[in-house]
Amino acid sequence: MDLFTSTVSSSINYLDGLDARCSIVRISMCYWYENTACESWDTLMPPAILEQAFYRTIVDYPNIASHVKADSDGRMYLEVDKDNLNMPVYSDTCCDLHYSVIRESGYDLRRLPVNLSAEYGVPAPLGLVGGEIKQAYIRIIRFKDNSGVLVFASIGHCLIDGYGFTHFMNRWAEISRWLQKTQDSIQTQLPSYKYLHDRSIHANYHLNQTTALDTFTLDTVSSSSYVTSLFSWVSPETRGRLFKAISQVLGHGCCYFHISAQAMDDLRNRVQARAPKDTRLSINDVIIAYITVVVALAKERASADWWSRPVPAAIRSVLGKRGESKFPGFLTCVAINMRTRINQPDVERYMGSMVFGRSIVFPPNLINKESTDDKALCALALKIHEEVDATDEQYIGQLGYLMNRNPNNYLRQTFCYAKIRNKLITSNQVKFAHYDVDFGAGIPTLVRHAPHAFADIAYVMPANPRTGGYEVEFNVASDVAQHIVGSSDWMKLVDRYDLHL
Repeated sequence: MDLFTSTVSSSINYLDGLDARCSIVRISMCYWYENTACESWDTLMPPAILEQAFYRTIVDYPNIASHVKADSDGRMYLEVDKDNLNMPVYSDTCCDLHYSVIRESGYDLRRLPVNLSAEYGVPAPLGLVGGEIKQAYIRIIRFKDNSGVLVFASIGHCLIDGYGFTHFMNRWAEISRWLQKTQDSIQTQLPSYKYLHDRSIHANYHLNQTTALDTFTLDTVSSSSYVTSLFSWVSPETRGRLFKAISQVLGHGCCYFHISAQAMDDLRNRVQARAPKDTRLSINDVIIAYITVVVALAKERASADWWSRPVPAAIRSVLGKRGESKFPGFLTCVAINMRTRINQPDVERYMGSMVFGRSIVFPPNLINKESTDDKALCALALKIHEEVDATDEQYIGQLGYLMNRNPNNYLRQTFCYAKIRNKLITSNQVKFAHYDVDFGAGIPTLVRHAPHAFADIAYVMPANPRTGGYEVEFNVASDVAQHIVGSSDWMKLVDRYDLHL
C-alpha cells in the first residue's frame, strides 16, 4: 500500500456521458479456484503475496482510490486526492465451508458464510447514513481444509469496462506470480505497461450532430420526468442508495447454462445455411438472437401466468389495454466494444469505460413460438448483424455527442429503458481473458459474474478451457427463469445448468 500512497498524484477526471451511463452499476466477478493438488495455499496463493500484488497493481489504476462527485451542472467526475484517498476495501479470510459444498450448490453465493450482496450491486455507501461510495471491493475467501479459494472483485463500472476489468485482474495475477518467483530467488523482469485513464479520449471522436442515430435512441433522451429530475438533483451517494433500494425491492434470480462448442457450431452452421451467400453470421449474431427469443417467450409465458391469477385478471378487466405494455415488440441491447470501431491512437490501452449498448428493436411479428426454428433465427440474427455492423465511428461519435449534450441524458435513457418490460441487455465476453487469471495456483476452475443488481441482463461467457464451450448467464425474474428452464428447444442446446432463485 505504501508504494501506491507514495506515488499517486491528485487528479480530476470528468466522466464522459457513456461513462456516466455505467455509473449506476458495478462489475462484480467471482474467480473460483479448487485445490485439486491438495497442496497448502500458503504455497500456492500466499495471502501476503496477493495483497502486496494488489496494491502494486492499483499504482497503474489510480482512479480506484477516487471520490465520485458532481459539479453544479450535474456533471460527474472522479477526484483523486492524494491527501484524502478513497482506498478500496480489501480482505482475506478463511471460512468453515468446504469447497465441495459450494461446488455441489452450483456455486451459489448465498451458501457463503459472508454476505457479498451489499458489495456487488449498485455503487452506494454501505451504511444508511453518511459514508461514501467505495470504488472497489476485493474479497479473498479461503475454504476449509485448503480445499479452494474464491477471489471476488467488484469495481465501479464508470471506472472500467469488462475489457479493462480483465486487464486489471490479469495484471494483478501477473504481479502475484512475479512476487512468488522473486520470493523463491528466481530473478525475472516484471513487464511494465502504460495504461490510459484520461476521459478526454472520448471527446476526440464526438461529432456535433445526431443525424445518423436511430429514432429509438434519440427518443430515449428526448423527454424528462420528475423522477429523472430528482435523481439528477441528489448527490451521487443518495442516488446510489435510491438505485440500491430499487434493485432490492424488484429482486430476480440467476441461471447459468453451459453449451458445448460442438452444439454452438452446429447451431451457427444451420442458421448460416439460411442466410444470403454474401453474409457471414458470427456466433455472436446467432447466440444473441437465440437468447433474445428464449427470454422474450419466457417473459410472455410468465406474464400470461401472472395475468391469469384471479386478482390480476380482475385488475386487467378494469384497466383493459391500459394495463398492457406500450412498447411494441422486443428490445435487445447488444454491448459493443468501441475500441475496435474508432480510429484513435492507443485506444487499446484505455482502461475506462469504452462500451455501449446498441439498441435493436424487433417488431412483434419477428418473435413468436416458432422463432426457434433455423429460418426464424436467421431473420433475427441478420437484423443483429446489420445493426452491429452499422455501428461505425460516425455512429459512435454522434452517440457520444448526444450523451454529453446534457449531463442528465444518461439518467433519461436509464429510466426510459427501465419502463420497457420486454427487453434484454446482452454482453458477449467470450474473447475476454478471464481464464488467464492465474495467481500462481493455475487457472480458475470457474469464472462467473456475481448476480447483477438489475434484471433482464444476459452474459455470454467463455467456459473453462479444459471443457471448452460457452456459458450463458441470465439475470431475470424468477418466474422468467423457470420458463427458460422449461423451454424444450433451449434445453436441447445446453448440456448442464445451475438455477439460483
